[in-house]
Amino acid sequence: MPEGIYEKFFLRDDSAQTLSRMQGDSLMRNVINHAETYKKALSQYETEIYIKGQSEILKQNFLMMFAHHLFPVNRKNKNLIFEMTSLSRFEAPSRYVHDIQAINGNDIPNTAKQHEVLTFLNLNVYAPTVYNEKIIMPVAKEAFRYYYFSLEETFEEEGLIIHKIRIMPRLWSQKLICGYLYVTDEDCRIDKIDLNGRSSFAEFNLEMTFNRDSRYFILPRHADLFLRYNVLGNAIVSNYHTSYNFKSIEWIDENYEKKPKRSLDLTGYYQISSDTIPIIRDELYWDEKRDIPLTFEDKLIYEQVPAVAGSKKDTTNKQKYLKLTEKMVNTINLDYKSTRMKYSGILNPFQLGYSGTNGITYRQQLRISKEFENDRLLRIKPEIGYVFKRKELFFKLEADFEYLPVRRGTISVSAGNANQSYSSKIMNDINEQLKDSIFNFKNLDLRYFKHYFVEVKNKIELFHGFEMMTSVSYHRRTPAFKSKLNAGPGVNNIINENYHDFIPAIGISYTPRQYYWMDGKRKEYLRSNYPTITVEFAHAIPGVFNCAGNYGRVEAGIHHSFNLGLTRKFNYHVSGGLFTGKKTTYFADFTYFTKRYFPESWGGDDFGGVFHQLGNEWFNASDRYAQLHVMYESPFMIMQRIKPQLTKHILTERFYFSQLWTPVLPSFTEVGYGFGNHIFNIAGFVGFDRWKYDGFGIRFAFELFQ
Repeated sequence: MPEGIYEKFFLRDDSAQTLSRMQGDSLMRNVINHAETYKKALSQYETEIYIKGQSEILKQNFLMMFAHHLFPVNRKNKNLIFEMTSLSRFEAPSRYVHDIQAINGNDIPNTAKQHEVLTFLNLNVYAPTVYNEKIIMPVAKEAFRYYYFSLEETFEEEGLIIHKIRIMPRLWSQKLICGYLYVTDEDCRIDKIDLNGRSSFAEFNLEMTFNRDSRYFILPRHADLFLRYNVLGNAIVSNYHTSYNFKSIEWIDENYEKKPKRSLDLTGYYQISSDTIPIIRDELYWDEKRDIPLTFEDKLIYEQVPAVAGSKKDTTNKQKYLKLTEKMVNTINLDYKSTRMKYSGILNPFQLGYSGTNGITYRQQLRISKEFENDRLLRIKPEIGYVFKRKELFFKLEADFEYLPVRRGTISVSAGNANQSYSSKIMNDINEQLKDSIFNFKNLDLRYFKHYFVEVKNKIELFHGFEMMTSVSYHRRTPAFKSKLNAGPGVNNIINENYHDFIPAIGISYTPRQYYWMDGKRKEYLRSNYPTITVEFAHAIPGVFNCAGNYGRVEAGIHHSFNLGLTRKFNYHVSGGLFTGKKTTYFADFTYFTKRYFPESWGGDDFGGVFHQLGNEWFNASDRYAQLHVMYESPFMIMQRIKPQLTKHILTERFYFSQLWTPVLPSFTEVGYGFGNHIFNIAGFVGFDRWKYDGFGIRFAFELFQ
């Protein structure tokens, strides 16, 4: 397979004027109409799969130390060959289970390598999208918006009339593919596919031939997959040949009328069972499984034994240096029995982030987990981060114990520091001045109090989709420095006091029809077609540990993410809160409305759901707030109109809109646009203070190794 096949195919000049595009369109309309029936025709099947795989490192440099995080690669073996058999089962609508039966090779591939090929083979050729909605198929109802079709030739084979239809994307995009569909004339079935595209960091070509036996007519006979990775100056190619031997098949009963309600339990909808895989060296066993004998070159590679690291003396200490460098700049994963550790790496560049309001940020994270009987799990999660523009160090030590995993029962303890803020007494005094439109809030340096906290929290599922949270927290606020602000008589004494609060809280969260899956006895939520509603009540209690705070806090929110068709998503988040019963000094630190300094995930997006251009001081300027955030996500928005060729490097584009109301800031609006891929996310945001331009900022974060 030549290098750059996807680009070369895309740029190929279709000069065959005699071929009619109208014929191609007409044929594809029939294929698309039949696809709606064929994609739901199967109830379940079981098949034995034989796979022969080969991978070769063509080019590598010192950055290969990062490569194994990006794609399956064995750095100790430049030329890997293996064979594998799997007993695979499918259950409608999309449940695949692969039970690996045997494996052999010149080196045994890791789980990631096994997962690579099986992921590509989980292909329903009649589905509108494949590979977890990463690619739009040419049989989707909206396909004519994304593809050109032309009839290249018609031929007869084994008594069937086959049409060869060429597929060309209308624009550059990793969401689209190019290649050929071979379609039968009589019933518009897909007889063969020859498709080229991109997935993650791989350029791929997939040829799959389907059964002509009427019993298995929409199932594959064999497939050949070619993958080429070009990342960080490294080049790796993989080839896979696969054949299928179907054991059983069941079709959907055409006479049923009522569609059964889909179960919320998605356990095992894609699963590879690979515990204690037998390594079988018996040539007679593999000769029986192979549909194509090994070539002479295959046999030569089989005889090669990978070099053992450190087998040759390194007189230059180069290997020691590279290993030390890798440990410092790379994510480190260690497993020992039931204990796992993951460390971000002390000089890992992918822990960097940037935003206009915060400048450069850098974070270090350590994750330690220990499993116990009945799938109970202890996690220890210390982290530390530095915000260069503010010259502030943030730290947090958190530990949680999942004591009842089947009910998501978790108790956690956390301690750390949070945003510096100022008290309600200063806030009320300044709010009087804020009524004057000439008063410039941004000229005040109001970071008066450092905030330290300790919290104990318990969360448990009362019934499916409904969780209750209870917590108690202790907060200590101390003056950060002596203020130079002349805020009035008595205020200077106020800002030099220490404040202590003891705050119990209770909250609930409910998501109707929450899909989930079970990892042993551990229940994990996945998604829902309905919004999630959250409510939280908190009240400071005076007299506990000499705490003086006596006030209440109420917050509520609703958020949801849903699809708008092929690869398009819409997210929204609405929340509000207020302080009640304000009998003593308090600090307007909300849970759902707070400044964030490091990239965090919201609705599948690292930037949405927060204000990026809002000044730090406004987050603590009022005892009430209401906010709205929306995000629209699509792979095709602006870039295809500005520079279409750039879209081949972009997975998705996003549009943001956020609106805030507080008594002292009646309107703050933020709009933004961003795009990203597997390597990074970048977005620009414009802020409007009471509909007047308030500034522009960029936010950037790496996605690799996160």
